[in-house]
Amino acid sequence: MRVERLLQISVALLAALGSLLLAIGQGGHAALPLMATMAAFCSVYVTDFRGWITLNRNLANFAALIAVLFSFFDFWDADDAKLVAIAKLLIYLQIVLLFQPKTIRVYWHLAVLSLLQVVVAAALNMGVSFGLMLIPYSLTALTTLCLFFVYRETLRVDPELRAAHDAVENRPLFSFLAGKTPDRSETASDPTAAVTLVGQLPANLATVFSSGKMFAQVLKMSFFTLCATVVLFYSFPRFDEGGALGQSLGGGLGTQTGFKDQISLNDMGQILQSDQFVMRVRLTEVNSGKIKDTEYEPYFRGTSLSTYFPNSKTWIVGNLREYRVSEIKPPPPGQDYVRQTIATNQGMRFDRTNDGVLLFSMYPAYASNRTSPDIVDNQTLGVLSMSSESRSNERQPEEYELIVPWHPFGTKSNLRPCRHPLTDHEFRSYLYRDLTQVPLDKDFANTLFPGLRKLATELANGLPAEENGAPTHVAVAERMERYFVNDGNYTYSLHVLPHLKNTRLDPIEDFVVNHKTGHCEFFASALAIMLRTQNIPARVVVGYKGGEYNTFGKYYAVKQKHAHAWVECYLPSDQLPNGVKSDDYPNGAWLRLDPTPASRLSPNRQSTGTIFDTFLDWFDYVELAWRDYVVDMNHDRQSKDIYKPLTDNLVKPFEGWISREQWMKFFRNSLESMGIYLSDEWFSGIASIFTMLILLVLVVVFELCRTILRHAWPHLRKLFAKWAPAHQHRAGFYFKLEKLLAKAGWQRDRSDTPREFIDRVIADCQERKVGSEMVSPMTELLQWYYQIRFGGRTLAPQQQQAIGEHLLTIEQQTTAIRLAARGK
Repeated sequence: MRVERLLQISVALLAALGSLLLAIGQGGHAALPLMATMAAFCSVYVTDFRGWITLNRNLANFAALIAVLFSFFDFWDADDAKLVAIAKLLIYLQIVLLFQPKTIRVYWHLAVLSLLQVVVAAALNMGVSFGLMLIPYSLTALTTLCLFFVYRETLRVDPELRAAHDAVENRPLFSFLAGKTPDRSETASDPTAAVTLVGQLPANLATVFSSGKMFAQVLKMSFFTLCATVVLFYSFPRFDEGGALGQSLGGGLGTQTGFKDQISLNDMGQILQSDQFVMRVRLTEVNSGKIKDTEYEPYFRGTSLSTYFPNSKTWIVGNLREYRVSEIKPPPPGQDYVRQTIATNQGMRFDRTNDGVLLFSMYPAYASNRTSPDIVDNQTLGVLSMSSESRSNERQPEEYELIVPWHPFGTKSNLRPCRHPLTDHEFRSYLYRDLTQVPLDKDFANTLFPGLRKLATELANGLPAEENGAPTHVAVAERMERYFVNDGNYTYSLHVLPHLKNTRLDPIEDFVVNHKTGHCEFFASALAIMLRTQNIPARVVVGYKGGEYNTFGKYYAVKQKHAHAWVECYLPSDQLPNGVKSDDYPNGAWLRLDPTPASRLSPNRQSTGTIFDTFLDWFDYVELAWRDYVVDMNHDRQSKDIYKPLTDNLVKPFEGWISREQWMKFFRNSLESMGIYLSDEWFSGIASIFTMLILLVLVVVFELCRTILRHAWPHLRKLFAKWAPAHQHRAGFYFKLEKLLAKAGWQRDRSDTPREFIDRVIADCQERKVGSEMVSPMTELLQWYYQIRFGGRTLAPQQQQAIGEHLLTIEQQTTAIRLAARGK
């Protein structure tokens, strides 16, 4: 196949791969990149092969100007929109170039645009699919560069093909209007002069760039380039301790629904539900480390919200400064525990509390032997934080470990012991000041939630009374929870505002009474306020529920779409559920209630065990490894995962060889074994004598080894010559010739050239009538030396073999001359 055809196909494939990388980066807005991919393959046939549509330079420049103006208006939007606008502009320009007749200029422009597309795609998305696509892109790029080099060099050495190439720029606007444009090869005087991989190239280039050899070389270059890239990427030190590739390229600090310390119901028309990775959670047994299997969706707690402001329709945490924090402590005995290891996405920035960076965990949480001492626990609010006293801009840790109670089933799974460092008076103040107050409208007093109050009263009054004449708090809470989940015809939806019936009402009241459609924040808010109307302390808890359980890696991949909100109500020790011992909860307990109708299945039930599910789990595991060890590879992770293991495995085993203390200990032990005991003084006569003896022995050993090597070197050199005879054809044979002649008495002066010296030796042999048989070998050796040294020539195999024969002849002649001289 002609090299130009291969180059056209390769450039089109390069453009298509660059567009696909942009499609991956833009996610749901990938229609234009996919169209560019189709245009790349279409242009090969209609423009390069058939020549039906070929835009001339003037029309192409005009179309490019229109594309620039068309994309200019997109630059006025947000930062992400600016990147998308750049991506669109690159695609427009690429399409214009693809339908032009291909010249060296067009090839260069297409290659540069494709590279810019990769850069923009990296800024938009650094997922594992992007990394996998880089491998075929790199291979195609190297192939394109090699073909481009062959094509350009061929044009340079062939004037007819160069003239045909220059004439391409003058084609008509649309070639089908003026008849088919002749092929590039037909414009030359000789139709057989098409540019092929061997074609018009010089012999050395034609040999290197034959089809099979060229692509083999490309594969080799790709392999070694990939290996060198990996080595440099991981070995080159990162100086920014908090930096990571994903952050430097603008990778995601997106909204964190589950980590927000407030909920704004009025402004939340649609909750952000993205596939952005938040953290990886692995549950294992404390002692054995065996993976802990669970059939329920675990709740990963973030923070609790206590105060609702009707004016702004917002839940907030409250005044955190009123509540004391404590160091996280080891777990108390007598319960079953599980170890949870949480690895966070360093491309996100978690929210902060007054005590530091907000952490996420099943709760209550306790310390293991690998838990950071910087983690503090606000037991009153149930909030974990990473203390930030040392650095004000501290990020969440890459990984942290906690111990949590294990109650996957039964009543205890929803109960949490009430722990707090407050006095009874302070805790009761917290309960009745923050958790039982129903928000009031500033103008209409108690009429803010009339429908909600009425519903809560009806549900509570419909329960059977206990001994004290009122239903228990547990019965009321569970009845209200069942009402939202099963009895009230409520539906779960992320789209809220279009369903509002009366915008003058509070959104919680409107949700309960009218539209009955909402997301988890509406359900949790409504249940918390309904419980408060019955004097039951309640608060809203935000965090994440469940995750995508990966059967391959045995972990939960928690993403933004798993953000969730639920309710906790306080139960005094005399209000605990039946079957629960009050001695186990002396300070009462927090009961978890989830009023949101099920919006997703349990993670373990999502996987059906098919090949496709296994592939998805494997791909998710690879994506996680890509994110951990490529995108988020910062200074700390590099030191921990690369430098430290190398140091431990390669340097530490040899530390004893360079340690002064180790050597001193070795010498002391050796001397003591011989009955010599050294004092601790800095100078010792016995040690000095011993040191001098050691040095004397080393000198004797060194001289002995040098003498043996000097006498054995001639024999070793002959052995090396037999093992490597292929090196005899190098220019070094001439210097061997000079050494042989020097033994016979002919020394080369510094002012003599090799030719002058050999001519002088030949003249002396003819004058003395000796060594006539070595005249011809010396002449040929001199000629071959000049051809190699100054002509860059490689000798033929017959000549390489003749070198050894000539040197043997000269050695025999010089030996005979030397013996004859001694005989005289």
